[in-house]
Amino acid sequence: MKESTAVIFANMKGFKGFERGLIPIAGKPMIEYVLDVIPDEVSNIFIAVDDEKKAEAYKDLAEEYWAKIILSDNLLGSIRSQVEFAISASQTESVLLLPCDSPLLTRDFTTFLVEASQKFSAVLPRNQARETIYNMASYQRKPFLEAFLRNREEDMDSLVKKVQKVLYLSSNSLKIFDEKLLMFLRVSNPSDVQRVESILRRGRK
Repeated sequence: MKESTAVIFANMKGFKGFERGLIPIAGKPMIEYVLDVIPDEVSNIFIAVDDEKKAEAYKDLAEEYWAKIILSDNLLGSIRSQVEFAISASQTESVLLLPCDSPLLTRDFTTFLVEASQKFSAVLPRNQARETIYNMASYQRKPFLEAFLRNREEDMDSLVKKVQKVLYLSSNSLKIFDEKLLMFLRVSNPSDVQRVESILRRGRK
């Protein structure tokens, strides 16, 4: 299996006095739920932030998980610039991208993303609205570095169409990993925190 890196995006605005990934959910920081489902096959873990304040906030947690913090202004820009930065920062052939605010991700799903990236240039989930989720996906580094270089002005949707062997995952196909597609739930306000805690108490049933 090709060596893999996981990049967790922690560049979102926080609330309740916490950085987004450090918001407590059922007694632990939200980003830990994401860190805990990273497959064992992943050899490097990066936490991507867009300013020094966030870098300092995540420092202790990064050390606990043997992760490295990477910082860039590119994380303030388009989804293309964010994905390009994350892939460029990784030195392995396979790159797994995940957001820090999706605490209901499953290890079966992330493992599939990593394993499928051995054969496909990108493995891109689509949510119930048929939107491609580029920061919850896996990529092969070389073809995308070449695509970014050749297509400087293209947005992510246009650029991906120019890369061969891309696998799109429909939301229906993803129900094998998560029948209710709770992995797409992004926590962006206190109500979302309460909802996730309720789901965790019920055991995701």
